[in-house]
Amino acid sequence: MTLGIHLLLLALLVPGGLCSVFIIGASGAIGRRLTEHLLSEGIPVVAGIRRSPLPEHITSHPLISVESGVDCRDADSLRRVFAANPSIDTVWNLAAPLSVETAADPALAHDVVVGGMRRLLDAMREYSVPNINFSDSIGSYGAECPRETAIPAAWLVENPKQDPGSDYGRQKRECRELMREFAEEQPGVRSSRWAVIPGVLHDDESWGSGTTEYALDAIKAAATGELYESIVELDVPLPMIIRDDLIRGLHKLTVAPRDELKEKEGGYTIAGFSFTARELFAAIEKRTPGFRWTVKEEEELLRTSPAALFARLWPDALSKVEAERDLGFVAEMSGVQGMVDDLMGTWERRLAAGGEL
Repeated sequence: MTLGIHLLLLALLVPGGLCSVFIIGASGAIGRRLTEHLLSEGIPVVAGIRRSPLPEHITSHPLISVESGVDCRDADSLRRVFAANPSIDTVWNLAAPLSVETAADPALAHDVVVGGMRRLLDAMREYSVPNINFSDSIGSYGAECPRETAIPAAWLVENPKQDPGSDYGRQKRECRELMREFAEEQPGVRSSRWAVIPGVLHDDESWGSGTTEYALDAIKAAATGELYESIVELDVPLPMIIRDDLIRGLHKLTVAPRDELKEKEGGYTIAGFSFTARELFAAIEKRTPGFRWTVKEEEELLRTSPAALFARLWPDALSKVEAERDLGFVAEMSGVQGMVDDLMGTWERRLAAGGEL
């Protein structure tokens, strides 16, 4: 069987009638794993990367096409991908700075996130690509969001004028508005889907400087025997998820039949579990009794740490109901101690083998 016929048969068999999925940001911490997972499920992927290469075991897969130099700030780079890959009918836009990075340079972040979405949707219109998927965030919720209940994505749709309290959240809202307009132009043909993503926990050797990455920094400090100074308050819960669970949720959202999605504008919270810094540190101390940590006084912490301010704005927990009902998704990792034990074990083995963190 030739590769072309193989791809055609696979495309016809893919759930939801997908031909191929274009992933923007395919070499990132989420994009790389989503690319791997979709390929393992027999879904052809067009992997868009800007600079960072993908590993050989991914690029050698028969169902992948790698497009380099893809930049949401460059409309021509997006058009080039669609022109070269007419099989694309779904796009995952994962290109976005983290919360703290956005606060440091809001103008650049706006050009990447909102400007990038606008350029992407224009290119999708030009090449008749109907389905847009987007990585939203807990940073889209602001102080008006109730913290005492598990919040669904629909809250954002029902409260479109609420202030997220950050450029990061406002930019995500602008993207949702652009996606809604795109879908409403051709109802029944176009669709938008977006996932509200909590803090993502993983065992990579490096990560960015977002708010929820504090948990990874603390676990790394414990593994290397360093003192950790917390950037968030001790008793503010934040929603988190193990990356493998997140990827399963994003896959389910990608392939779910349109008529089974009951949530407004296709928005779903991909929920894992929540914990406070105090609960995290206790779990680390149980695993590594010598772990040392400190935290500034509340007033100084809020004055010096953007992460502490963001943490106060965001909900304590995300709703699990809608994703389980419509997508059949339930996170497998459900507790902070299991997460700490898994990550610490991985990093300790890496260090013992002469690796670095």
